[in-house]
Amino acid sequence: MASPMRRLVALLPAAVLLAVAVAPASAQSPSPSDEPEPGTVRLQLLEQTPWNDPEHPTVDVRVRATNEGDAPLGRLTIGATLFGRLISRTAYEASLLADPIPAVVVKADTFARQGPLEPGASRVFEIAFPIDAPGVDPTSSGVYPLKVDLRSDGVPVAEIRSPVVYLVREPELPLAFSWTFVLHHAIIFRPDGVFTSTSLEEELAAGGRIGGLSKALAELARTSATPVDIAVSPTLLQQLLRMQDGYAVDTDGELREVQAEGPGASAAAETLEELRLAASSPTISVSAMPFAAPQIPSLISGGLARDLEVQLDRGRELVASTLDTSPDRTVMRPPGGALDDSSLQALGNHEVRVLALDPGAIEEPADPLGFAPPPVAALRGPGDLAGIVPNPAVSQIVSLPLVASDPVLGAHAVLGELAAIWQEQPGVERGLAMVLPEGLDLPGAFYRTLVKHVARAPWLRRITVHDLVVEFPPGDPADLITPTSGTFSTTYVAELKQTRRQVGIYRSILAEVSSEPDRLETQLLLAESGAFLTDPSSGFAFIADTDRHVDDAFAAVTADAGDVVTLTSRSGATLPVLVTNEGEEAVRVSVALESQYLVRSPLSEDLVLAPAEARTLTFEVDLKTTGRFPVTIRIAAPGGRPIGGSSVIVRSTAYSRIALIITIAAAVVLVLVWVRRSLSRRTT
Repeated sequence: MASPMRRLVALLPAAVLLAVAVAPASAQSPSPSDEPEPGTVRLQLLEQTPWNDPEHPTVDVRVRATNEGDAPLGRLTIGATLFGRLISRTAYEASLLADPIPAVVVKADTFARQGPLEPGASRVFEIAFPIDAPGVDPTSSGVYPLKVDLRSDGVPVAEIRSPVVYLVREPELPLAFSWTFVLHHAIIFRPDGVFTSTSLEEELAAGGRIGGLSKALAELARTSATPVDIAVSPTLLQQLLRMQDGYAVDTDGELREVQAEGPGASAAAETLEELRLAASSPTISVSAMPFAAPQIPSLISGGLARDLEVQLDRGRELVASTLDTSPDRTVMRPPGGALDDSSLQALGNHEVRVLALDPGAIEEPADPLGFAPPPVAALRGPGDLAGIVPNPAVSQIVSLPLVASDPVLGAHAVLGELAAIWQEQPGVERGLAMVLPEGLDLPGAFYRTLVKHVARAPWLRRITVHDLVVEFPPGDPADLITPTSGTFSTTYVAELKQTRRQVGIYRSILAEVSSEPDRLETQLLLAESGAFLTDPSSGFAFIADTDRHVDDAFAAVTADAGDVVTLTSRSGATLPVLVTNEGEEAVRVSVALESQYLVRSPLSEDLVLAPAEARTLTFEVDLKTTGRFPVTIRIAAPGGRPIGGSSVIVRSTAYSRIALIITIAAAVVLVLVWVRRSLSRRTT
C-alpha cells in the first residue's frame, strides 16, 4: 500500500477523473447515431441510505435525471449494480471513478420507469435495492461500491457511483473523530457600508454554503449532543449584522437597496439566529478568528505585530457579543491557514494552544503501510502548541469538483472514506481530524447531508479538538511547510501607521466621550484583512476614508486674526484671535502665537469649544521692533501635536526708546542752535 503522501499525489489525477464520474455512460462507449449525445443527461444523487446492516439490508436511493439535450429519452430504466467489498482505501477511491478491478458483481437489478424524459425536463427516480445477497460478507463490515445508471432503450446514458457502508455489527472500537467547520466570508463592503458584491447573498440563499452550514449546525444543536468545533470569522458576523437591518449593494455602478424585509436581510437575520442556537449547545465549541481575518504572517512581516493582540481580542469580543457565547481563547483557526515560525511564537504568547491547520501544512512522516497519519502534531513555539492535522485523503475528496456539482453524492463519498479509514485498523485506537476551511466553497446540501450522517455514524466517536489533543498527544515538534504568503507594501503599511497616529491625536482633542475614534480605528483594523493582500486598493480605501475624517475634524477648528493687524503700542499691546469649532463634537485644544519678533514666545492658551462655538482670545504681546512681521497662530492637541492654524501680519506703529531719545536730542540741539544764533545777532 502506498504512503499517505504518495496516495495523495495519486489522487490528483483522480480529481479530474472524478469530476466526470457522473458523465453519461454513452460518452465512454460507441452508441448508435439516434442515441443522446454525450453530456446531454445529468444524474444527481438526492438521497441515499447512509449505511446498512443485517436488520436494514435495503439501500434506498433517490436521484434526479435532467435531459439537457434536444431529443426525448424513452423506455427508461434504472440499473443498480453492487460490487464486492473493498479491502483498501486505494481501492475505495478508485471505485469512485470506475468499476473495481476485478469487477466482482454482488448483485445487479433493473427498475423500469414509465414515461419519457423530455428535453430540458427533470425527473426524480426512487429505487429500493436489497443487498441481502450471498456476496455480502456476513462477518466483516466494509464498503461496497454501488453504481446507479439511467438507461434509455437499454443503453446507459448517465451514471453515478456511491459507496454502500455495510456494518455486520455495532463497531466495538469506533474511530475518534474531530471535525471543525470554518465560517467565514471576506470583506465585501466599502467604508461607507455599501456592499460591492452579491457573493454573501448567494451563500446565504437556499442551497448556499453559509446558509446550508448554519442550518445544519442549528439542527445538530436541536437534535443531538454531538461534539463539533466551529471557527467563526468576525468579518462574517459584521456583514450579517449590517445586512439584517437592510443594506445597499453596488454592482457595476448600479445601487440596489434591500429593505429589512428583503430576502437578503431576512436570510442574514435567520443565519445569525441559527449560529446563536448552535453556539448555545454545550457540545459545540466555538472559537473566534482574529477581528479582520488578517493573515498573521503578513502582520508580523509588515511591522504590524503589535496589532495581533488587538485583532485577537476584538475578534473574541465580537463573537461573544453577537452569538451570546464565550469563545475558546486557546483554539484558533489561522485565517487562510497562513502560518510561519514567527506566527507560532506570537500566537503562543497570546494564550493560543491549538491551531486548526490546512492539509499539508506540516512535514508528516510517512506511514510504512500507508495508513492515515496522526491527527495531532506538536508545533514549534512557546508552551504546548498543537496543530490539528486534517486527514489528507478526506481533504482531497472534499475538494474534488464532484462535491460541488453533486453535493449529496460528495457527502456520501466523504462518509465512505471515513468508513474505509476506520476499516484499515478497526481494532486499533486511532484518531482522525477533518477541517473544512474557509476557502472551500461548497453547496449547502453537502453540509446538511454530511453533518446529519456523520453525527450518527456508528464507526465514528466524535470528540472536540481539545479531547483529540489529550487522547492522541503529539510527539516531537513538526516543521511547518511554509507557503508563500502575501505582504502589504511598505507604502500601505506606512500610510496605515501614520493614519493611526492621527486617529490617536483626534481622540485626544475630544472633550467628551465619543464612539467616532473607535469607529475609525476599526476601519484601520479592517484594512489589515487578508482579503486586501491581493486587493490593496480596496483596503487602502479604508485608510483613506479614515484619514479624510480625521482631516475634516482637524480642519473644523480654526483660528483667525485677520490678514493684517496694526498695533500702536510696543509694550502691552493686544492681539485678538477668533477661535471657532465648526465640528459636531466638543474639542479641547491649545492656541499659541509664535514669532521671532515677540519678546514672549510662544504665547498660548488652552480652551474647550462646544460644537459651533466661537471664542475670541486676547493675547498680550511685547514687540521687539516696529514694522511689519509675521506671526503664526498654531492650534495643537493637548499633547502638543499640531492640528491646524493660520498666520497673520502684524504692523507696529509704536516708537522705540532709542528712536524717541534720538528725536528729542535732535530737537534740543536744534533749539540750542537757534537760541545761540539769536543771541549772536543781538550782540552785533
